[in-house]
Amino acid sequence: MKLSVIGAGSWGTAIVSILSKKNHVNWWVRRERLKNQILLKKRNTKYLTNCKLNTKNITFYNDIDEIILSSDLVIVAIPSEFIYSVFKNKGDLLSNKTILSAVKGVIPEKNSTPHDFFKSISPNLNYGVISGPCHAEEVALEKQSYLTVSTTNTDIHPHIKKIFNTKYIHTKTSNDIVGTEYAAILKNIYAILIGVASGLGYGDNFIAVLTTSCANEMKRLLQLLDPKERTISQPAYLGDLLVTCYSLHSRNRSLGVLIGKGYSVENAIEKMTMVAEGHPAAKSIYARVKKMKQIKQTPIISSTYNILFKEKDPKTQLKKLEKLIS
Repeated sequence: MKLSVIGAGSWGTAIVSILSKKNHVNWWVRRERLKNQILLKKRNTKYLTNCKLNTKNITFYNDIDEIILSSDLVIVAIPSEFIYSVFKNKGDLLSNKTILSAVKGVIPEKNSTPHDFFKSISPNLNYGVISGPCHAEEVALEKQSYLTVSTTNTDIHPHIKKIFNTKYIHTKTSNDIVGTEYAAILKNIYAILIGVASGLGYGDNFIAVLTTSCANEMKRLLQLLDPKERTISQPAYLGDLLVTCYSLHSRNRSLGVLIGKGYSVENAIEKMTMVAEGHPAAKSIYARVKKMKQIKQTPIISSTYNILFKEKDPKTQLKKLEKLIS
């Protein structure tokens, strides 16, 4: 099976570093200058600079059509805000390919999940999701990390484990595509609010209870969006939520901390060096829940939305949650 990775940011680089240890990988690196620097330095000089790459096992492409045609399994690891512009006219090329999305946000132009977008442009593709507590920065340092790959095509599950597993990457498979994808989107929203609480000076006790409430709200919302039996304590749900809410590597938490410390939302986003996908996701998920008439089920999503898009005072929103989660 010919593998490709679309995206040369932190997460794309981390995935390439995993796969290229024992597989040949096609890698879409759009900028020629960056590609040349990677070949020279054996590492991505812009993102994840401490991650050494086995360039002998990598073929570089800057033509998106060419790399899709040259691959059987395409791993998408670019920010959700760029998905539409890159793939909107690629439906025919993707037909009958296997797509694994490592995207943890919504497609702004369509207000949809990556699953819904890709299926809308290419109904015959095989779709899956890569998720779990697996920060790119720790992958670069070869620290123990855990992936969940969700796809209904169970025939490829053994192969997925084979290509991803290393001495420090542990891979589980699942068929809960919708649940794991939504969980990956929701945890970014929750991490922003956890960051706001931290920036405001709330202590560990409150943040622990707030994070527990986020997990409970996630469980309720997943059942509303896609009713099925799932164990929320699994790494793809609770594990990913915890690491995103607590880790200093978390860009969404970092955005929230800035807001909690008094930055306007606009200024906080400008100060960020990487995309915090929880920001547009909060607007999309809030609209979806409102359309379902289930706003009362998601007070944490609502508070995050109010802070990010309604210019509501963060202190007031957290005060309201103090009473709700007690």
